[in-house]
Amino acid sequence: MILLAVFAIGLVAGFVDAIAGGGGLIMLPGLLFTGLPVGSAIATNKLCGTFGSLTSTLKFAQSQQIDWSACKLMALPIIIGAYLGSRSIGLLPSTWAEPIVVTLMAIITLFVIFKPGFGIAKVEAASSASSELQRSSSVSKHAFGRTLAMIFAGGAIGFHDGFFGPGTGIFLVFSLLSLASIDFLRATGTTKLLNFLANFTALVTFATTGSIDYSKGLSGALGVILGSFLGATFATRKGAQLIKPIFVVVTIALIVKLLVS
Repeated sequence: MILLAVFAIGLVAGFVDAIAGGGGLIMLPGLLFTGLPVGSAIATNKLCGTFGSLTSTLKFAQSQQIDWSACKLMALPIIIGAYLGSRSIGLLPSTWAEPIVVTLMAIITLFVIFKPGFGIAKVEAASSASSELQRSSSVSKHAFGRTLAMIFAGGAIGFHDGFFGPGTGIFLVFSLLSLASIDFLRATGTTKLLNFLANFTALVTFATTGSIDYSKGLSGALGVILGSFLGATFATRKGAQLIKPIFVVVTIALIVKLLVS
């Protein structure tokens, strides 16, 4: 019964995460409820998250909703950041991260709410990160600045994912919307690939510590895989207009959870 419950929790978490991120908001408390210690629950959640983000990535790639140029810029920094972040657990106090994360997410939420066109209207001349790099020489410095910003964002968000976790998808989506000039749908698809890289890197680190509960992790992963497929399918069909309000709701829910905890 416990494994069936974990599967069901994973199904819901995967669906929500594929659309707007925040699946850990559902999966992690569910694993803790089954009696897992905090450290084991975090590690097991990474196993579920890795399978979920991989499934979403494949679905978004099939629908051609991944900005590969942005991924090329951010992939290595996010891997390095996730590794350093996971290795820093126990060396740095996690309490300092919480108020920073809550503040940033609150700012992001207000920005998205009060700027109606943000993430909805595409900029034709900048529909992908590669177009930013192919502009005329008059804007080459601006494009170079954005490139550096994307590399830095990848490293910082990767570290956050490995060290603390909550809000990773939200930060990635916002960074891509701001720096790569793409809409919510394409930013969400690109985020899934980058999130997979961060999750997998942290998962390998956790696997070496023996803290993963594989029976519950695989049960949850099966649910997350199915939920992620359904969520990604839903997102690609409905588009950015629907993803944006869901993104806002999930972000607010995560802020509330962090404040309460």
